[in-house]
Amino acid sequence: MQRRDPIPVIDLFAGPGGLCEGFSSIVDGRGDRRFAVKVSIEKDPVAHRTLSLRALYRSFRKGVVPDCYYDYIRGDITREALFAHPDIPKSAIEAASEAKCAELGKTPSETIDKWIKDGLNGASEWVLIGGPPCQAYSLAGRAKMRGADPVAFEGDKRHFLYKEYLRIIKEFGPSVFVMENVKGSSLPIARSNS
Repeated sequence: MQRRDPIPVIDLFAGPGGLCEGFSSIVDGRGDRRFAVKVSIEKDPVAHRTLSLRALYRSFRKGVVPDCYYDYIRGDITREALFAHPDIPKSAIEAASEAKCAELGKTPSETIDKWIKDGLNGASEWVLIGGPPCQAYSLAGRAKMRGADPVAFEGDKRHFLYKEYLRIIKEFGPSVFVMENVKGSSLPIARSNS
C-alpha cells in the first residue's frame, strides 16, 4: 500500500470541532490519518479553546499523549501551564495554531484567504467543511427569534453568513465541500434575501 499525505481540511464555522473530529478519525490500513485539519475558524472564544486543545491532541503520535495533557483535563494544571510544559513538543503548539478565533463576515476576507492559502500549502485536493450558524436557519431558531423580535430577526446577519462559505468555494475551488445540513435551511430565510 502506497503512503499518501493526508488530505487537507479547512473548517469554517467550526464550533467546538465536531465535523473536523469526524474527518480526523478516518485512518487508512496503517492507522495513519487520511485527513489533516489545517485551519478551523470559530468566533466563540470557548469553542475556540476546545478547537485548539483538540488540535494539540491530534498532533501527538498515536498512543503517545503526555501526562500533562491529562493533568490539564483533570484540572490539575492551567491551560497556560499545559501549553508551556516541556513535554509538549513545539510542533504540537504550532499545530494548535490551526484553530483561529475569528468571525466570518467580520474578519477581513484577505485574512481568511491567507489562512486558507497557507493551510493548503499548494494542495490541489482538499476538503472544505462547515456549518453556518444554525440559529438563523433552524425551524426552532426561526420561531423563537421571530416571536421575540421580528425586526431583529429580519436584520440578523447570520441569515447571510452562508454567503461567506460560498465565497470561499468560488475563490478556492475545493475538491469536495461538506456543509452541515440544518432542517429548515432550504426555506426562505429573511424577506430581504439579497
